[in-house]
Amino acid sequence: MISDNITNKYRNESGKNRSLINKEIEALVYSAVRMPATYEAVSSVLDQTKKLYSKECKSLLDVGAGTGAATWAACNYFNIEKIVCLEKEAAMEKIGRKYMREGHRAIQQAEWYSQDLINMEIEEKYDMVISSYVLNEMTGSAGKTVISKLWNCADKLLVIIEPGTPKGFDVIKYAREQLLNLGAHIVAPCPHEQECRIKSDDWCHFTCRVQRSKLHKLIKNADVPYEDEKYSYIVFAKEKVDNEGVRILRHPQIAKGRIDLEICGKNENKKIRITKKNKELFKKARKVKCGDMIK
Repeated sequence: MISDNITNKYRNESGKNRSLINKEIEALVYSAVRMPATYEAVSSVLDQTKKLYSKECKSLLDVGAGTGAATWAACNYFNIEKIVCLEKEAAMEKIGRKYMREGHRAIQQAEWYSQDLINMEIEEKYDMVISSYVLNEMTGSAGKTVISKLWNCADKLLVIIEPGTPKGFDVIKYAREQLLNLGAHIVAPCPHEQECRIKSDDWCHFTCRVQRSKLHKLIKNADVPYEDEKYSYIVFAKEKVDNEGVRILRHPQIAKGRIDLEICGKNENKKIRITKKNKELFKKARKVKCGDMIK
C-alpha cells in the first residue's frame, strides 16, 4: 500500500538525501496518513516547551516542512508573524501551499524554498527553528554540519524531533552532545545538562495519541479510531531556563494505594514508588503521564 510505503520511508529513510515523495498522489496520501501524526508530535513537544519557556517567538523556520504540519502546530503555541518553510520535494510543497491558503495571514504568506540542507547557507536568523523527522540517518559530518547550521540561525529556540526509535534517539543524543559543547541550553525533555544517563540498550521516547479520520482509517485499512505516534525530541534555547524537576520516562504503573514511576532527574534516573502516605505527592502523581515534568 502507498500509505505503508510512505510511513516506512519517513521513519527509516529521512535524511538520506534521496527523494521520498515523487508524485502529488503520494503527497496527498502522506498528508492524510503522516501529517496528523507529525502535527500531534510537534504539538506535544511545544506544549512541554511552553511550560518551561515563557518568551514569545515571532518568526519560524520550518526545516523539512513536508505539507506544513510543524508550522500549523507552532502557530497554535506562538504568535508567529513570519514563516519560512524548507522542503525539497516539489509535490509536498505544492500540497503544503494549498493547505496554507486556509490559514491566518502569517500562514498564508509563508515563504517556501526547495534547497539542500547540507549545501545551503542560511544567513537570516529566526526566533524558532523546527526540524521534525529530518535528521534521521544524517549522521557523521553531514549531520554535524546541518545541526550547527540550524543552531546558528536559531535566535531563541531550536526544536529537533525524530522517530521514537533507537535510531531516532541516536540523532537526538548526538545533537544533545554537540550543541551542549557549543553553549546551548536544554529546555526539554532533559531536566539537566549533564551526560545523558539512558543506557545503551534503551532509548528515550514519548508517545502521543492521534485520532484517525474516516479517510485515515480507509487509507490504512484500519478499524481502530486512533494510533499512537512514538517520537524522541530535544529543545534547545540560547539562554538558561529553569528546567529542574523530574521527567516521567515511562507510563505510570498504577495499583491500589501506590503509583510506580520511572523518572529522569538532575542526580539520577531511577524508579520510585509513591504511596497514599504522601497525600500531596500521590494526588499529583495520579494526574501525570509519560513525558510530563514534575517540579
